[in-house]
Amino acid sequence: MGFTLIHRALRSGTRLLAVAVTSVADGAPCDDARRAAIGTFADHVLTELHQHHTKEDDVLWPVIAVSAGPHVDLDPLTDDHAELHQLLEQATSALAGFRAAPAADLRTAAAALGRILTTVADELDEHIEDEEATVFPVIRTYVSHADFAHCERKFRKDAKLGHLIFTLPWVVEQCTEQELAALRSDVPLPLRLLLRAVQPSWRRRRDLVAGTAGR
Repeated sequence: MGFTLIHRALRSGTRLLAVAVTSVADGAPCDDARRAAIGTFADHVLTELHQHHTKEDDVLWPVIAVSAGPHVDLDPLTDDHAELHQLLEQATSALAGFRAAPAADLRTAAAALGRILTTVADELDEHIEDEEATVFPVIRTYVSHADFAHCERKFRKDAKLGHLIFTLPWVVEQCTEQELAALRSDVPLPLRLLLRAVQPSWRRRRDLVAGTAGR
């Protein structure tokens, strides 16, 4: 369930940013608070996207390759990661321009950022659909529970508090009621308490990014 949820989070976060910034380019209000919230939200989403794909390449793909051998070809997915990383570099550059733009140039900077974020969101949607169709059946068939659990632990290793404050409510936001009940039974009490503490502020930031705060 963990990989499915983070995939949903990456897709929803990237799409939220693309839509929000494009709306600013089209004339939606964007005061300093919204611009700052977009910047912070984008920092987290783009960083998580880069790190997730890097960990897939370095941690998960080797385990799948050893376990499944000729039954899977991961090269197309690795190539996708390389292309997405190039797009992320462009998005990071455009984000810096959006943050630094004077008010008179904000719509122009937002248009540039919105275009690249939309491309990232579109490419990510296609990539994740291909990845889940290709990799998930292979994992279920060939990768042992112990090996996959080890990969999941390595994905979570060294998670800092600042990282958890953003990613925990972001991932939980993707859950169905049934998934949320299962997640609550698995998540340690300290993380449940952290989620309860940070979820309201995360939702306010999300709404500020989306331009729906106060509605």
